[in-house]
Amino acid sequence: MSLPSQVVIQQWLVQLCRLISGIESAVVVEKGAVDEKRSSHVVWPQGKEPERDLLKLSRKAIETRRKLIVSAGRHNVKNADLMALPLVAGGEVKGAVALCLSARAAQNQQAAMQALQWSLHWLHLLQKQAAASGAVPRVWIEQLSQDQLSPASIVGLVAEQFHCDRVTLAVGDARRLEIAATSPAVKIEHESGLLRAIKEAMFEALDQRQLLFYPPLKSSAEKLLRSHESFAKTVGQATLCSIPLTVADCTVGVLLLERHSRQPFTQRERELCQQAAGLLGLLLQQRQYCDRPLIGLMADRVRLRVHSLLGPRGLWLKLGLPGLALILLFSGLFQGDYRIEARANLEGRIQRVITAPFDGYLQQAAVRAGDIVERGAVLCQLDDRDLRLEQAKWQTELAKLQREQREALATHDRSRIAILQAQAEQANAELERVEMKLERSRIKAPLQGVIVSGDLSQNLGAPLKRGEELFKIAPLESYRVMLQVDEADIGAVEVGQPGNLRLAGYPHLLHPFSVKRVLPLSTAAEGSYLFTLEAELNTIDEELRPGLQGVAKIDAGRRSLLWLAGHRLHDWLRLMFWRWWG
Repeated sequence: MSLPSQVVIQQWLVQLCRLISGIESAVVVEKGAVDEKRSSHVVWPQGKEPERDLLKLSRKAIETRRKLIVSAGRHNVKNADLMALPLVAGGEVKGAVALCLSARAAQNQQAAMQALQWSLHWLHLLQKQAAASGAVPRVWIEQLSQDQLSPASIVGLVAEQFHCDRVTLAVGDARRLEIAATSPAVKIEHESGLLRAIKEAMFEALDQRQLLFYPPLKSSAEKLLRSHESFAKTVGQATLCSIPLTVADCTVGVLLLERHSRQPFTQRERELCQQAAGLLGLLLQQRQYCDRPLIGLMADRVRLRVHSLLGPRGLWLKLGLPGLALILLFSGLFQGDYRIEARANLEGRIQRVITAPFDGYLQQAAVRAGDIVERGAVLCQLDDRDLRLEQAKWQTELAKLQREQREALATHDRSRIAILQAQAEQANAELERVEMKLERSRIKAPLQGVIVSGDLSQNLGAPLKRGEELFKIAPLESYRVMLQVDEADIGAVEVGQPGNLRLAGYPHLLHPFSVKRVLPLSTAAEGSYLFTLEAELNTIDEELRPGLQGVAKIDAGRRSLLWLAGHRLHDWLRLMFWRWWG
């Protein structure tokens, strides 16, 4: 097959660029063209030199006999896709057409390639017509390329080309047809006899899937023309021609041409009608495709997506989607433990604060934080030199008063005896006070436990104020666990829930506990709010010490695996929805 004339190819490229949006340049290359002479290819836009990448891709398509698509970024054309399609006739490659389009997704690339394949029907029809008549039938492409395609323009063009008294265009399929336009434009009453006769003649052509002429031709004696005959008698002995408009065995409409009975269709006009059936059918189908409603567009997208999923490509996707569905099904049916994570801090259930009993100076520190002490063990010693001097003073004063009291007894001086007795009691009270302070100067542990805080070894001789904190002691046999839970999980926490604790100092040991109190206290930490819980250990190990920290897990029941994986995202989305649209 030899390529059509450059004029026809040029007009075909113009119409092709109207059908496929985003085409920047196009070229049709004849097989065997090894140079870049003007006679070996046709270019759009006209007068522009063909791009080397398009020529190279078209020749590769001729050699491989395959359609080729090169995405943007894989060649020297910036932000553009390249595609090429071989032109095959009679099993032999005659050439190739190559397009340079704006960059687009893979799905849109396939849609453009499909439209390119559809448009080749035009080229084949034009080639056949040109070979049969020797003339170039340019009128269809030239006039349809000038104006926006519409049903009115189609019937107007056909009426002018074939000198018809009336041309009627109906769109639809073999089940339903709707009148889209007539030329000349007249209003046909709905459900009138004329409308029924027109549709019956159109359906007759659709049922036989071929052009029908009335009066019948000698070569078409076996065709059924009863509806055409009835319609011709209705309008007054007219010459009729019904042209089914089909694309790839899919009906898009029917054209009905009417002329006077003394003007039968010539052989040349019948050939042009054959050409019109293919060309106008493709253009009308493309217009209907572009004018689809949103629902139809979505349905086609879904159908295309399903076809791509069920097609031969995307093996990993096909395996992945059923696998994902099985995972979701499994995670929705089977349940797992819902455990709430919390920060944990181990504290003594009781903490005794040891303070300075009176103002004085530190003389000796026997322990520091972390030491284990027994009940009654000396923790520190205050300076008692002043107290001992005061003790000696009051001892001497008491001895003196007791001697004077004995002398008064000997002289039977009752008034003096009473005075000396009162002074002696006062001196004895002062002596007891000093001795008590001497005893309290040796600060002792009130219970067996561990020193939680307090280190006075570096402050010997420092002055101390009465009530100043010196040490904190916590018992070793009684602990509590203070937990901090994120505000997003506090709603699932209840008193009595069990849990397990691992401490940083002993990560190999598991300590069970139970929640005792939910405190109405929260603290801000790391961009979120943490609520405080109090828990009690079920068993006490010797390794435990107040101040140890770790991670706790509170058992909050069982949930589905799907809920465990997505409940945080679900809660966040609900909160955002309420914030913006609640």
